[in-house]
Amino acid sequence: MALMRAFARVDKEGKIPIPKNIQRKADLKEGQLVEIKLAGTNRAQFITISKRQSAR
Repeated sequence: MALMRAFARVDKEGKIPIPKNIQRKADLKEGQLVEIKLAGTNRAQFITISKRQSAR
């Protein structure tokens, strides 16, 4: 698995834009449903974003 790295800032509404290079590699389209998972401890937290077809 290749590592891709990008940076984004959280805006005042709490939104984080996914950088275009990551969107292209993950084949994310406008309106695509994604699942966001937070794992780990306070010292080492990891966020995982996965494409989904439905919220179930």
